[in-house]
Amino acid sequence: MSQAQFVERRKQYRLPYEEKIVFTDGNRSFTAYASNISRGGLFVTSVDPFPINTQGHIAFFIPGQDMLCLKAKVVHIVFDRQRCEVENGMGFMFSEVTEKQQEILNNHLQGEQEAYLELRQILSAEHPNNAEMVRCLATLPNLRRHDLLALRYRVSRLCTLFEPDPMAGSPDARPAARKIG
Repeated sequence: MSQAQFVERRKQYRLPYEEKIVFTDGNRSFTAYASNISRGGLFVTSVDPFPINTQGHIAFFIPGQDMLCLKAKVVHIVFDRQRCEVENGMGFMFSEVTEKQQEILNNHLQGEQEAYLELRQILSAEHPNNAEMVRCLATLPNLRRHDLLALRYRVSRLCTLFEPDPMAGSPDARPAARKIG
């Protein structure tokens, strides 16, 4: 498939978020781990997803905050029996988010973005300062299990989301990511 056949439909970029969530549609409750989060939703890993358009409430913690409980709807399902490297699950879109809840999400994502950019700067040195790396990784726990090479790749890859798209002038370019806030 050519790059022109892929269409980016997300309005906000997603950052890694590996926390437990609870979702209920009023009849069935479901506990799983999220794999990423944005201002507008999150993706949850599951081999037993709810159907598209299922509505309910999703509860999860933002580090350093109280639990958020938001109305949410299943808007996307990924289920590929043939490829074990594909993360199966469902994408939730938040709805009826209060101003305070949106502020909590925005502050969390802004803090994560700043931490990734700082870590990229630290990792750009040929021999990164271990104390600085450990301090920065304390705010990005999902990266702690990676070695230096994997850290450099993942952080560099994620930070490309925060930069203008170099293909912005081309006809098949996707919209550039914008700073959260």
